[in-house]
Amino acid sequence: MNLASLALPALCLALAGCDLHLDDPQELATLAGVAPPAFTPLLSTQAPDCSVVLYGDSILNGAYVDHERFMRHPRNPAAELKARRPAWRIDDRTQPGQSLAKLAKGFRTDPRAARVVVIGSGIAEGWAGETVLHNLPWMVHTVRYEGRIPVLTGYARQLPNAFMTPDKMAGRDLVDDEVDELAEDMKVEFADIGEAGPVALADDVHPTSEYSLRLTDRLVAALDRVAPECSQRPAARSTPPPTRAPA
Repeated sequence: MNLASLALPALCLALAGCDLHLDDPQELATLAGVAPPAFTPLLSTQAPDCSVVLYGDSILNGAYVDHERFMRHPRNPAAELKARRPAWRIDDRTQPGQSLAKLAKGFRTDPRAARVVVIGSGIAEGWAGETVLHNLPWMVHTVRYEGRIPVLTGYARQLPNAFMTPDKMAGRDLVDDEVDELAEDMKVEFADIGEAGPVALADDVHPTSEYSLRLTDRLVAALDRVAPECSQRPAARSTPPPTRAPA
């Protein structure tokens, strides 16, 4: 199945009031022939554009629930990315409880200036037995039409418990496979955080700090691939030579 065919043409999606007739092959062919503008390449004398905006739910936010209150790991993905790759300028728009459908409502008109756009929402759709393919393909087209680089993430894993029923876990696997296949079909960088084990939970669904760090490893690696010029590690601290005691 060609998942790219599910995506609306980029030109139409960039226009808030577009009226696209999906049953009109001529209109679809005309719009599909309009290529989105390419991202302007850097000149050798320019500093690299290491700007990224993170969209995602509580897992990409690094949140967990403690006594019915959302808490956030100090080494959450945004903070850890900055610590490991200080060249990145991070616009963290992650929100606990943000489903892909909720994110999609204002995505076309949400102002953003980052070179790279990470989209990590969608696990809520899986838990509800729904698909991410109603929204994710056109969101990728929108990002590309703006001249930006999309990065998609997979979804963290959970363990069976009172909340995580077999149906919810199967739904998570389904949407994870959908994003993986969509990324391959649309030639989008994919951060396969679902393969970052072992799984360890702080509550019924959210990763512990250690598991969250393993998820972040996958995101950092994906960003290194799309923008290697932004992957400088923090400078190592030099150890001063020992001083000699006076004779």
